[in-house]
Amino acid sequence: MHIGTGHQDPGTSAREGIHDLRNLFSVVASARHMLDDPLTTERRALLLDAIEDAAERGGRLTTTLLARSDGAGATEDLEVNGHLAGLEPLMRALAGRHVEVVLDRTSKRLPAKFEAAAFDAAILELVANASASLVTPGKIWIRIKGINNRIWIAIADTGRGLTLCELHRALQGNVAPAANGTGLGRVRHFVRAAHGRFRIRSRAGHGTVVSLILPMVLKVAVDKPCSVATSRVRRISKRKETANDKRQPTTA
Repeated sequence: MHIGTGHQDPGTSAREGIHDLRNLFSVVASARHMLDDPLTTERRALLLDAIEDAAERGGRLTTTLLARSDGAGATEDLEVNGHLAGLEPLMRALAGRHVEVVLDRTSKRLPAKFEAAAFDAAILELVANASASLVTPGKIWIRIKGINNRIWIAIADTGRGLTLCELHRALQGNVAPAANGTGLGRVRHFVRAAHGRFRIRSRAGHGTVVSLILPMVLKVAVDKPCSVATSRVRRISKRKETANDKRQPTTA
């Protein structure tokens, strides 16, 4: 597919920002509905964290939309493997109560340099698309690995898949995000800005696999994961520890 270069049209940037907000609203709504189900303490903590995270992201995104008109965000150093772990509560909440989400991370550090918010928006968009394609309770896999100085992120689902016509349209660079469309324009924009590649494999009735192939940097400026993702993972771990403590029987 054609990647292209140059700045993004401000109108397109605004539409993509609104599209991202819609996905965050979906996280909050889905997590709120799931809180009505019988849940373990750990599961409830995960959903509450997803709601809190989505609200924080929505606030930052709104501020960015009000302050920025050219759609050009600042790149930053981050460790993608750990950063993806910080997205897990959002991905699970967005997928919904009837979807099993499997996050398969590597044990290796995967340093990269790009706009973290755009990366997050692209991943959540792909999870939302995968969830929407499931006509029955199904499964979504998110797998990340490093191969030859490239970061491979694959998101696969057991959904209805795409016909050849739908696949062709999805791969066209001039298909803009729609109010209820695939939003793949948002993903393409991130991949283009990150100097990466974007692939889709799909068959009607057999699910879809979307792959993002992103450049890995040999050495990041700061030898630590993104601070936002790190604090989020620590917050989740703390809530899990609290849940485990509550389950411990008391002794006289």
